Amino acid sequence: MRPQAFDERKRRLRARSEHVLRMAAMDDVARRYPSRTVPSALSHEGPFWRLVFVPLYRRVPWEVKRNAMRKLKMTAQGWPEQSRTFGEPWRPPAGEPLKRPANGSTPRSGA
Repeated sequence: MRPQAFDERKRRLRARSEHVLRMAAMDDVARRYPSRTVPSALSHEGPFWRLVFVPLYRRVPWEVKRNAMRKLKMTAQGWPEQSRTFGEPWRPPAGEPLKRPANGSTPRSGA
């Protein structure tokens, strides 16, 4: 298979899986708040995606999913590995001075 064709298949696989997971999340919200939602106008994917992929994806640990996405090169490239932990606010790199905006205002604090 040509590299371009493989890249296109990876792109379509990622787009479909994201769509199916998003639809499943919307269904979860609708079940949790039935009086506050309306039925989705978007089409649902086939039974494999709804009955096999979504439950399996939800049960597989994040480490396994992350490693699979890295091996298939379905992740962003060039980002520093584990630059911060989940939930930790962004901070400028150590030793780098904070730049003031051109209008002279001070940056907002995280507090």
